[in-house]
Amino acid sequence: MKVLKNDKILAPVRLGKKWGFINRKGDFEIPLQFDYAYGFYEGRAKVVIGKKCGFINDMGEFVIPPIYDLDKSFNFFVNGFVKVRLEGKSSMIDPIGNGMDVSSYEEIYEFSEGLASVKLNGKWGYINSFGDMVIPPKYNTTYEFQEGLAEVELNGKWGYINNKGNEVIPLKYSDAAEFSEGLARVEHKNSYGFIDKEGNETIPCQYGDAGIFSEGMVAVAENELWGFINSKGKQLTPFKYNPQESKYYYLPNRPHSFSEGLAAVQFADKYGFIDKNGDEIIPFEYSSTYGFQDGFAFVKNAYGGFIDKKGDVVVPLKYWEAKRFSHGLAAVKLNDKWGFVDTNGEEAVPIQFDYLGIFRNCNAPFERIKD
Repeated sequence: MKVLKNDKILAPVRLGKKWGFINRKGDFEIPLQFDYAYGFYEGRAKVVIGKKCGFINDMGEFVIPPIYDLDKSFNFFVNGFVKVRLEGKSSMIDPIGNGMDVSSYEEIYEFSEGLASVKLNGKWGYINSFGDMVIPPKYNTTYEFQEGLAEVELNGKWGYINNKGNEVIPLKYSDAAEFSEGLARVEHKNSYGFIDKEGNETIPCQYGDAGIFSEGMVAVAENELWGFINSKGKQLTPFKYNPQESKYYYLPNRPHSFSEGLAAVQFADKYGFIDKNGDEIIPFEYSSTYGFQDGFAFVKNAYGGFIDKKGDVVVPLKYWEAKRFSHGLAAVKLNDKWGFVDTNGEEAVPIQFDYLGIFRNCNAPFERIKD
């Protein structure tokens, strides 16, 4: 997302028992005053006072008062709405607090592509942004719309519907995932493959497991080892990565999705990176990693730091934890305190906070990390 001149870039921080928001210089834009604070999305941030929550703007002003029940209210605005609950009544409200009563539903999820899934009398359907039921509640399970279709389940079988409620791909699979880059992972007879939006099985159900397409590539498993194929089903790497039984219980059992042209994969209990040709670009020498974002990847052995796409260490491996780079800065933890480093490895914001989040453009839409 392009950062406009008047857009603020802020991060939530905790010092002692209170939360506020700082800018990239480390100066407080919104003073320490909240019992908890979430990051900004769509111009609003959820903050907590006592057991109640509300939403502030980037000036720190309450635009939605802190009167809502904390444990039943969602944390972020997504596509212009957030669910809140007050005195047993749930509403979907817009950024200025105008509400849509959804208390008649047992459950509701965020809007995606103009529709939100709702549960009524034990079954799931979809409403539009005016609150009208546009797809009747008939399914046991539903997910959000992605690329024009949503996966739904009835009587143990999965398929896909469009935003009119038409079952455009029959409910015949034992499992199904969201569409990504025009293809969706499906399971049939305990094997995984991929279909297109017309329901054609473009990659046969022949793999023991599979990920989600990203940058034209997807990880698939054969005999409990992983490799990568492209959208045509062509095998691009050997099946030798990420054994499903790892002695490091905290490591994922599948490779990371491709991000910025590279994918993190595990071999002989260590992580390295491959490119889209299957070439091993960064050696297998790290115990864990988050993968590349904004040109850098957090990697860790006993301690962690950041490398660039050449594999060069740009932030020394001395930190206990870290969050990804965002707007040129990454949150790092050292000796139980948090601060920010820049892309040169310099500590740009002193390591003095008890906790913090990443920097975000306050007006940016909700971000879904695909992996």
